Amino acid sequence: MKTSFEQADLRVRRTHKLLWEALMAELSERAFEEITVKDICERAMVHRTTFYKHYEDKYALLEQGMQQMYDALVAEVVHAPPSVFSADHPPPYFVRVFEHVAEHQQFYKLMLCGEGIGRFQKLVKEYIAEQASANQHFAVPPAMHVQFFAGAVLSLLAWWLENDMPLSPHHMAQYLLSVSGTSSYHP
Repeated sequence: MKTSFEQADLRVRRTHKLLWEALMAELSERAFEEITVKDICERAMVHRTTFYKHYEDKYALLEQGMQQMYDALVAEVVHAPPSVFSADHPPPYFVRVFEHVAEHQQFYKLMLCGEGIGRFQKLVKEYIAEQASANQHFAVPPAMHVQFFAGAVLSLLAWWLENDMPLSPHHMAQYLLSVSGTSSYHP
């Protein structure tokens, strides 16, 4: 038997899920600026007062959803210590990024392609830059190189999504390794 707290928690999670899915559906049809809280609530079949119990506005809903997806990406990308890799065997975390994006294709297509949502792009770019900054030695200042690499990753992900993912995550990770300027690593 579930306690009333557990039932309430389940209802809250279900409400958040319905509202998030409604926002994603609306975003697939029109720009964020054109979407109203009323549109989201009607699609989710959730009363507006319920929406405002959980979120201040549509921006808060978007921010929470983006943060949750970002947290999921970070949690799924395994940060194994440096290991041997080559063009044929790219680092597992490169492959995992593409697998994660493929699993959440609708979200990433909305956030990274076309107009996109700048805040999410900034979050992902900062994360990629942070990860890329470790153990890199290039002729340009490290901060400049990691920003370049992060932008390249976002562009590569967007191209992959816009072209209906014509290559496997493993192949995309191989190409990412190639464009990163590092074809192999031996600790």
